[in-house]
Amino acid sequence: MRKPAERAAIGRMLLALVPPALALLCATSGPFRAPQEKAPTRIEFHESEAVDLWFHVRAVAGSRATPIEALAPAVEAAQELHRALARDALAWGAVEGLLPGAERASDIVAAFVRAPESIELPGGAKAPVRAGAQKLAAALAQAEPAFAETWKEHALRTRAARERWQATVGPKERELIAFHLASLGMRDPNLAIPVYLVADASWPGAVTHLDEAGRGVCFVAVDTEPGSLLFETVLHEATHALDVATNDDSALGALRKKLEAAGHGPRDKLYHDLPHALMFVQAAESVRRVIDPAHVDYGESEKVYERMGASAEAVRGFWHDHLDGHLTLDQALDGIVASLEPAPK
Repeated sequence: MRKPAERAAIGRMLLALVPPALALLCATSGPFRAPQEKAPTRIEFHESEAVDLWFHVRAVAGSRATPIEALAPAVEAAQELHRALARDALAWGAVEGLLPGAERASDIVAAFVRAPESIELPGGAKAPVRAGAQKLAAALAQAEPAFAETWKEHALRTRAARERWQATVGPKERELIAFHLASLGMRDPNLAIPVYLVADASWPGAVTHLDEAGRGVCFVAVDTEPGSLLFETVLHEATHALDVATNDDSALGALRKKLEAAGHGPRDKLYHDLPHALMFVQAAESVRRVIDPAHVDYGESEKVYERMGASAEAVRGFWHDHLDGHLTLDQALDGIVASLEPAPK
């Protein structure tokens, strides 16, 4: 056994070594940081004078209204581009996906430099895009000063719609989205889904396009969505963004696979219509079951189900049975597909 004096000397040596050892540890490992938990999916509203001007011009271009003199060249340019795109509302995504971040018309002018020169339309025809989009953007820049007073009034309407969401949906937004994701068999992709609120827009009044990063960005006109229909429309458009983010790992993707197995491929109208009908049905049910028990489906009030026909009613019936616990997800989807007319061979 060591003598007390020896033990004391060894102790002093160890104490002298401790500070450098700790300094080395801190230098190599750095301060401890707990892993950051990802925020759950949420709606992120945006309002922009430039984006509102864009959709206002498109709304006037698609109506019989006479534009104010300053907007006339922009309206004419929008009509020309619409004809070039074969009047296909979804084809506008080639340029409207470039709108996020635009605050002034000059931002749209700068963004449209990146627009594709042309796109391929359904059926294979080529449609010129960039030249027409740049002509429209330049006309918007000229019209912007005259739009200032209209924007003040439009801003009041979009803010009122946003406040309506925040007051009614806001306290339950996380519950609403969690129920919606679970019902559609989706994992939470932890998205902040951008939703641009505008005062008015051409048909269909709300649309979701891909931005430059391949993510869904939503545009919703508030003038056409009274009451709880606004909530359903925002959620419906957000569902398109979620569908992109989850990459068919959902009830929507499973339905597409079952349709293909039954002979209804991507060129078949039903391949697109039935998943879209399911989006309508689930968005309405999510709002009704979490936010407003008196909510009436957009598909009913706007006669979307009626236009879709028997296939939409099949989706509604089987999906309600699934949500009420009477059918599994697979059973509901199988029932939907089995209700269709056999695919032509």
